[in-house]
Amino acid sequence: MKKDMKLQTKITLLTSAIVLVSILVIIPFIISWISSNIEIKSRTNIMNIAEIIAHSEEVVKGVEKNHPTKEISDYIDMQLKHLSDVEYIIVADEKGIRYSHPHHELIGEKFVGGDELRAINQGEEYISEAMGTLGKSLRAFTPIYDNNKKVIGFVCVGTLTHSIDKAKKTAYLYIFIVGFFSTLVGIIGAFLLAKNIRKSLFGLEPREIAKLYNEKIAILDAIREGLVAVDDECKITLINDSALSILNLNINSKKEDFIGKNLEEFIPNTEIFSVLETGIPEFDKEHKTNNTIILTNRIPIFTNNKIAGAIASFRDKTEITKMAEELTGVKKLAWSLRAQNHEFMNKLHTISGLIQLEEYESALKFITDVSTNKNKLSNILTKNIKDSSIAGILLSKYNKSDEYNIKFMIDENSNLEKLPHIISQEVVSVVGNLIENSIDEVEYDGTGYIHIRINSNRNELFIKISNNGKTIPLDLREKIFEQGFSTKNGQRGHGLYIVKKIIEDFKGTIEIFCDKNVNWIVKIPIYYEGTGSIDSSNDS
Repeated sequence: MKKDMKLQTKITLLTSAIVLVSILVIIPFIISWISSNIEIKSRTNIMNIAEIIAHSEEVVKGVEKNHPTKEISDYIDMQLKHLSDVEYIIVADEKGIRYSHPHHELIGEKFVGGDELRAINQGEEYISEAMGTLGKSLRAFTPIYDNNKKVIGFVCVGTLTHSIDKAKKTAYLYIFIVGFFSTLVGIIGAFLLAKNIRKSLFGLEPREIAKLYNEKIAILDAIREGLVAVDDECKITLINDSALSILNLNINSKKEDFIGKNLEEFIPNTEIFSVLETGIPEFDKEHKTNNTIILTNRIPIFTNNKIAGAIASFRDKTEITKMAEELTGVKKLAWSLRAQNHEFMNKLHTISGLIQLEEYESALKFITDVSTNKNKLSNILTKNIKDSSIAGILLSKYNKSDEYNIKFMIDENSNLEKLPHIISQEVVSVVGNLIENSIDEVEYDGTGYIHIRINSNRNELFIKISNNGKTIPLDLREKIFEQGFSTKNGQRGHGLYIVKKIIEDFKGTIEIFCDKNVNWIVKIPIYYEGTGSIDSSNDS
């Protein structure tokens, strides 16, 4: 099987090829431009020099004498010393007789080339290319005028074409050297760029990145927890299907529709801003959104020691509660059976003792009282408490209280309609924690008692739980709701915090009154389908 070329090699070769092709395409244009530039510069240079010499007083006066003089030759030789890129300067009269020449023995001889006639006959300034005594050259001609504006001769300034060609070749050499080093720098740069890109990708190849991406998408969609990642501006960068479902977002929408949008559009009052500001992670925080209570963890994302965003994972608290109930169901059942067995054995032992003492009337009365109490409790739970979850927790706590020799009373005036599922699950937690707290505070010697009353109407749930346990000091009545605070030993201090959090999420209130008893009073607004949540006095 043929192995794929590595990304680093691909980038290096591609970038190097682009650099090389670019330089090869540019070089001909540069060569053409420089070649043209050198020739234009040479033409302009010799023409300017020719004009200057033709207008010089020494040359004009020397030509007017009508025979070659040493003064003109010396003057021209002196000028040639200070001029570059000029091979020769020839001054001649209108007959073509030279008055100056680099080779002095040719002074007085006829000008060679035949291209000087336009300067003599027509008084033109021009440049021509011709073969002279010094070889093929580029020559600039300028006529010499006397004071009467009559052409009396001409000046020819020339540079040999092989000198121009030499200058061009030198320029070409520099171009190729620059091109070579540019290509070399480009190849080195391509290699370093490819290496840097590979480092940025943690050494992964494209097929490996694609595989990881597909695996990430599959993992995200397989996770039952909702996942949402945001950048430092709280704009969504990642969201999975579970998040759309838990947040009750449009099921017809695609995940891509939410990317780039602000998270607060979908989760009002999101607390992820605090994580972005402080960089401190938060765990197991409750948040109510879209009529759903979620339990969420929020963790900041750091890049180069700076907060680049955050990721939140969350679950529907109702599902977590259900799972917890399923996981602890066997334990609760075993405990309930043990409590009932203990209670039943106590009753049997009492009846057995009365019979052995021949206290038949007392035994009969005891049986009747027990039966009456059970029937009374059963009637209240079945007829007055219509919500099975609440009835179940009350029965469970009744059995536990009975085992601990605590008198547990449910007010006969209690009445509770079936609650919406979300509220029902949370109220179970509230009632269970408050009763458990009361069980911890009362005496187990038969003097302790707990009294509970629950009433509801279409708008409000009212709960009152009283016990004759220890009075709560005034300075602790707010602190007891803080997470982790407890006056008892062990891992305590979470029950009342949970109670307070649930009640606040439902915009309810909880109050403590202490007289002879400790009284917990809870009021929670209720929303039923088809009705609003409006203020109303409870029916207590």
